[in-house]
Amino acid sequence: MEQKENIRVLLVEDDPDDYVLFKYSLGEIKDNSYTLTWASNFDEGLNIIRRNEHDIYFFDYLLGARTGLELIQESVAAGIHEPIIILTGLGNQQTDRKAMELGAADYLVKGEIDTEKLERSIRYCIDQNRMLKKLKASETKFRSIFENSHDVIYLTSKDGKILDVNKAAEHLFGYTREEMLKLDAGQLYENKSDREKFIHEINITGSCVNFEVVLLDKDNNRKFCTLTANIQRTPEGGEVYQGIIHDMTQRKKAEQDLIVAEKFAFIGKIARTLAHEVRNPLTNINLSVEQLEELLNEENYTIYLDIIKRNSKRINDLVTELLENSKPMELNKAAIPIQSILQSTVALARDRADLKNIQLITDFRLNNENIIGDESKLSIAFLNIIINAIEAVKKNTGVIRVESSCDSGKCLISIEDNGCGISQEHINRIFDPYFTSKPNGMGLGLSATQNIIHTHKGTIDIQSEINHGTKFIIELELAREQASA
Repeated sequence: MEQKENIRVLLVEDDPDDYVLFKYSLGEIKDNSYTLTWASNFDEGLNIIRRNEHDIYFFDYLLGARTGLELIQESVAAGIHEPIIILTGLGNQQTDRKAMELGAADYLVKGEIDTEKLERSIRYCIDQNRMLKKLKASETKFRSIFENSHDVIYLTSKDGKILDVNKAAEHLFGYTREEMLKLDAGQLYENKSDREKFIHEINITGSCVNFEVVLLDKDNNRKFCTLTANIQRTPEGGEVYQGIIHDMTQRKKAEQDLIVAEKFAFIGKIARTLAHEVRNPLTNINLSVEQLEELLNEENYTIYLDIIKRNSKRINDLVTELLENSKPMELNKAAIPIQSILQSTVALARDRADLKNIQLITDFRLNNENIIGDESKLSIAFLNIIINAIEAVKKNTGVIRVESSCDSGKCLISIEDNGCGISQEHINRIFDPYFTSKPNGMGLGLSATQNIIHTHKGTIDIQSEINHGTKFIIELELAREQASA
């Protein structure tokens, strides 16, 4: 047999006769047992209410100089979340509406109260209150997941308006939540075509899983992300996009660093093998040439010997250069102001820029920040990129921008031109030794640049589009005392 529930009831009623009638009607309800507490005035009722010991509350509308509506307000202020029912002498629609607005769960007209109505009102209000508490607990739970997720969780309308985002979005994109709610989702995409592909896929299938995309933060820094989203229906019958953005930027950088490290290890192994295999016969050739020089004194032969010697030296120099570019270089480290390196490097390239009548613009948003590194090596790395940019832009119309800023213990340097750009096919090989698209180039400049940056525990990235220019982005760590300042 199911055990009866004991429901604790508080009645605030200043008329003893109404209390007796209420107690009688309550006693006639057989489904549950009830414990009734009676308060005969406003103040007594409020003192009992503040103890928060009851499952349901009944307030008479008129309580002397005060009203049941005021008691509702006091109850809400005291943290009462159980249902409150107003008892009125006559049905008054305006009073009833006001009571509901203040937090009442129901109202009953005293002259119409009977056992059936009272039982139904109590049962309905308690069940409704329990359901609302469960919904609130569920909402609190999922709101906590929403707010505490390390991934960005977002909601947008179908036309791209951002409707809601969690805290992770502020960390990833650098905007405040208020700023993000004024944005269109398309503004965060580096390539607008990616947004179109995403919308097409989600509209066709109803969902989109691990869609890889490059997004931009408030300072136009690139974020490598995956999007997982689906279409949700709203209570009003509309549709919204609900999704998760997972930041892959650090993982992507780690993968790139690993690829670079593996590439240098492989090239180094090949270079050492090649050096050994080439230099042994090359030594024999040089020794033979020296012997022939002693035996052949005629001028007709010396010209050929010079050719052999010159080309042997060239081969030896190439092998040496390959070895140097395939191993981590030794650095003469010191604390050096990054702005000083950039200014001196730009000064070295200024004459070349002037010869082509192109603009070389600098924007250093720095404040004497230092990095620990080798000034001469870093200067070579920056100069290689700037010279490449000078060669890539057109005479008289070329523009090269060298910019830098520091944030979160990092120094960000970008070198951007409006030149011919690099094809996607070549971008993947741009740092490979001896790869070049220049007629007279050797293909070692950018390989050496990458080696220098990685030896400084930095990163180098490249963005380019044919006929729209190229942008190199370099990130270096600040000296520790400034990184933690």
